[in-house]
Amino acid sequence: MTGTAVVLAGEAGVRAGAVDAWLEDAAARAVVDEASAVVGRDVATWWRDPLNLCCDTTAAHVEVVVSGIAGYRSLAARGLRPVVVAGHGVGEYAALVAAGALPLDQVVELVHWRAELLSLSPRPSCAGMAAVIGSGAGEVARAVVEDVGNTGALAIAAVDGPSQVLLAGGCEALARAREAVLAAGLDLVRLPGRTACHGPLVAPVARHLGAAIADLEWSEPDVPVVPNADGRPTRDPEQLARCLRAHLTSPVQWEATSRALVEAGATEVVEVAAVPVLGPLVRQVHPDLPVHLAAGPGTPLPTTPPEPAPAVPVHTGGET
Repeated sequence: MTGTAVVLAGEAGVRAGAVDAWLEDAAARAVVDEASAVVGRDVATWWRDPLNLCCDTTAAHVEVVVSGIAGYRSLAARGLRPVVVAGHGVGEYAALVAAGALPLDQVVELVHWRAELLSLSPRPSCAGMAAVIGSGAGEVARAVVEDVGNTGALAIAAVDGPSQVLLAGGCEALARAREAVLAAGLDLVRLPGRTACHGPLVAPVARHLGAAIADLEWSEPDVPVVPNADGRPTRDPEQLARCLRAHLTSPVQWEATSRALVEAGATEVVEVAAVPVLGPLVRQVHPDLPVHLAAGPGTPLPTTPPEPAPAVPVHTGGET
């Protein structure tokens, strides 16, 4: 089939009050109400204060996951039937619920606990993330990690596209990386307040999460999901679980994901978010691919009906 891909933002998509735009829609409201019941507070009110989202990782991560699911279910209730779904970073949890692989209540509880554990990892004053920006970012980032990583904790945290790669590491390592990146003619931009996820510094958190992930109630999703860890679409619950266990310490393979969306049949992309985050990254790989932002229930749905297309391999099992 050819048709629409849906992508769901991670931490970069957090915005105060973003879920409010969806609250008058019944399907979206049901998601927010269920999240409130799990968390034990009115989450929409919690998320309207920018200070909560800026200073509280738990509020920020639960907000972007629940907002993404609420928006997706609103669009699905209006008839959107994607051919593939993906989320970036913590947005992968939203993608798994949206596709039907995991129940909402379990994911809200897990994301809440995951964020609390991350608050115990190296603080932004000691470690964090930075983006290598410019043409050839991947090659430069790999060279810098090979050089600086020998003397300090530094890893590639996300391959977002040909012109953006994220690094995670200690502050001293990131400072040395900046010198090397600038010497190569590119720029390095620190991401304020971000935990050094998708690298070795959060391995203790990943170990704690392992048991909780093992207890999740997995189902075969209605639509393929592209996991961050390998960038290959699958409907196999075992493979999705394996990738989720590796998720926190593995680089986000978003450039590979952008390619996989089209290989899986996507002729256009809908990004469920308050502001464009993933769309520009997808366009780095596919400059001519139509990308639509869905920030509320009034978003026009894509009008191109799905149609048969040549079969594209979709991994359903056996991957490592």
